Amino acid sequence: MLKAEHINYIYQAGTPFEKQALYDINIKIPDGSLVALIGHTGSGKSTLIQHFNALIKPTSGKITVDETDITAPKTDLKLIRQKVGLVFQYPEHQLFEETVYKDIAFGPINMGLNQKEIDELVKRSARLVGLKEKYLERSPFELSGGQKRRAAIAGVLAMNPKVLILDEPTAGLDPKGRDDILEIIKNLHTENKEMIIIFVSHSMEDVAKTAEYIIVMNNGHIEMQGNVKEIFSQAEMLRKIGLNVPQITLLTEKLRKAGYPIPNNIYTVKDAVNAIKKLTGGMTDA
Repeated sequence: MLKAEHINYIYQAGTPFEKQALYDINIKIPDGSLVALIGHTGSGKSTLIQHFNALIKPTSGKITVDETDITAPKTDLKLIRQKVGLVFQYPEHQLFEETVYKDIAFGPINMGLNQKEIDELVKRSARLVGLKEKYLERSPFELSGGQKRRAAIAGVLAMNPKVLILDEPTAGLDPKGRDDILEIIKNLHTENKEMIIIFVSHSMEDVAKTAEYIIVMNNGHIEMQGNVKEIFSQAEMLRKIGLNVPQITLLTEKLRKAGYPIPNNIYTVKDAVNAIKKLTGGMTDA
């Protein structure tokens, strides 16, 4: 369980540039959750996720991971950052070792593991992100953009985090690369039923295809929380705070307004295909 209780955060407190970024944030995320964190630019998403692995300490409030208070004054930050892995936007820019193997092994080595354990973790993490073993002895700078992204994610996974946070994991990738990364996220969720996965995204299509639960931020507040259908059914509220719904949802809205009896909880192409087939008397299995 990841729990945030009454989190407030003020940048440059006590100076003329003081600005409050988070207001009374309360979140409970059970083990095994796959969560999308969405909000307009400046809504507080990045500030919040940096609290989850103690890169930022709250001005007030408490964050616990598996009952460990990571906001306590003497918390072991090294242990927390093993337990909560944060993959930054464009993580491939942080690759630095001579080989992909060494890059992925960097975390486990710093954890003091023996070579056998390190080797097992490196190979397992590479497998989880779909990175073939033949790439492990190559320089990370010889890889494609998508492969570099996979290697960077594998480096965080190699520390066996309890919580995996990905900040805009598909940013800058082509459509194929984006779909591959989303598939990796879904596979990680399937393979590790205990790990909490949180990803930040501006793409409502990515969120609709991947997430099970959504947290919506607005001006430093939690505006809404709920499952995907609950959130995307509130299209007008999302628009008011500068967000939108998936394009397929907009299309089906127009069809309803034109008089077609299509359900109002459609947010993926598969849902739309099934609804239209049902409407026309066709098969419903897309």
